[in-house]
Amino acid sequence: MAPDAYTAARVHREIKQLIMAGKVQPGLPLVAQTLAERFGTSISPVRDALNRLVGERLVDMQGGGGFAIPTLSRRSAFHLYSWHADIVRLIVKVMIRFDEIGAPPVALVNKRADGAVIAAAAADFFALLAGCSPNGEHLDAIIQAGERLAIMRLHEGGIGRHGEELATLWNVTRSGNRNATRVAMWQYHRRRLLRADEISLAATRAVSI
Repeated sequence: MAPDAYTAARVHREIKQLIMAGKVQPGLPLVAQTLAERFGTSISPVRDALNRLVGERLVDMQGGGGFAIPTLSRRSAFHLYSWHADIVRLIVKVMIRFDEIGAPPVALVNKRADGAVIAAAAADFFALLAGCSPNGEHLDAIIQAGERLAIMRLHEGGIGRHGEELATLWNVTRSGNRNATRVAMWQYHRRRLLRADEISLAATRAVSI
């Protein structure tokens, strides 16, 4: 791999981590020169990384060739949670090997578990779920949707006891009861759909770089 390609891959990874960790405020413009100085590289690999993030829908392309973090609204949050629910519904319909999901992390039922721990566990759980589908496209779809949901998952605390909620969902799913899993998945998503406004508002207050 050429040095520039390696740098672009590194910059892509680091910007993506900042976005998913809620360190970049939704709606914030991303200035290639500023990012190049931050990462100690030239503008070219930064622009390559940003264009890749546009393809992943984690960054928006602005008029004139600029870039920005996508804005969050109740509508966009509602649609993204709804899309995630649609993918999960398809997976549950065809999934096999329920027992391969394994037990949920003990940290989920720890009352001191923060949003980052629970958000990471949610990403892991849904990836394990998609891995039980015989259709490999489901895994790609659930990972991409999860990356876009990452900042909102950090701010789901208003739902209350969402760590325990995820642990319960995890155990219902690995039990192999498809109908119970379908119902539990809908309840999980419904709670978030009902609080899309609250979650999106909290997420827009993320710390900017």
